[in-house]
Amino acid sequence: MDLYINTFGTYLRKSQDMFELEKDGQKTRVSPKKVRSIIIGTSVFLTTDAVKLAVENNIDILMTDDFGNPYGRFWHSRFGSTAFIRRRQLEIFDTEEGLELAKNWIKNKINSSIDHLKELEYKRYSKSAIIEEKIGEIAKFIQKLDEVSGTLEEKRNTIMAYEGNAARHYYEILSYLIPEPFRFEGRSYRPAKDEFNCLLNYAFGVLYGKVEKACIIAGLDPFVGILHVDNYNKKSLVFDLIENFRHLAWRTVFSMFSRKKINKSYFDSIRNGIKLNQDGKKALLEDFTERLNKKVLYRNRKISNLDIIQFECHNVANYLIGKKES
Repeated sequence: MDLYINTFGTYLRKSQDMFELEKDGQKTRVSPKKVRSIIIGTSVFLTTDAVKLAVENNIDILMTDDFGNPYGRFWHSRFGSTAFIRRRQLEIFDTEEGLELAKNWIKNKINSSIDHLKELEYKRYSKSAIIEEKIGEIAKFIQKLDEVSGTLEEKRNTIMAYEGNAARHYYEILSYLIPEPFRFEGRSYRPAKDEFNCLLNYAFGVLYGKVEKACIIAGLDPFVGILHVDNYNKKSLVFDLIENFRHLAWRTVFSMFSRKKINKSYFDSIRNGIKLNQDGKKALLEDFTERLNKKVLYRNRKISNLDIIQFECHNVANYLIGKKES
């Protein structure tokens, strides 16, 4: 399981080769054999013995801010692969091969949004015409991407413009389909201006951490991107690869609204926007964890969405070193 610790003032320490959590005198022990990763919010007390226990059991500890975005992690010092993979990341950066990888990732993202809308259309007969119209608009960008050729240096802005326009159409129809009190005007980030974006931003923050961990295990360098350009302290490859999995966050957040599981009390007002409070984080993390652990059909077998993220990162690494598939 993933162990999420968001309660203010919680202590996490080692006790008799177990993780011990304490809050207000109440103690809970968890075996490291049952933990896959530990995700810590703000104002949690953590001992070095607990860090060592996690490292010894191949458990990463991820530190996140109030918006769910990772800002640091404890992980063992071994990278997990040869340097050849990382050299190949640099070599492919500005080649036609790199362009094809980037196009595929964005097409995966767009196709996922189309699949989601088709599922929503199935139960919304009165709105099917509007949904179909939006699907048609979004699908045009798949064809546009297929027609792009050259190198990433030449076509990066074109690809990202197509991705942005497809996403705009997708978010427009999602806003139309959720309950009217929660409708929103496009994407907003830190801070979010509305409840939908607030939940989605936090879910993306969790997802960033999962994709980064999968990159590290696969031997990929999270900082060496292909579509997203390098920048100081920017995990560009994580931004690249997450495009394949954003649908997990989309589906989770939209489902919470459609099932009327969202309450205005889950949000606190802050300067220029809103943020999730403890109750909101708990509600989202319960649903998102269930989604990540859900088993789906992948290459003729059923595995969890989390395992798919890992397999896909290994797939990219294998592709880079010549074991073609990606």
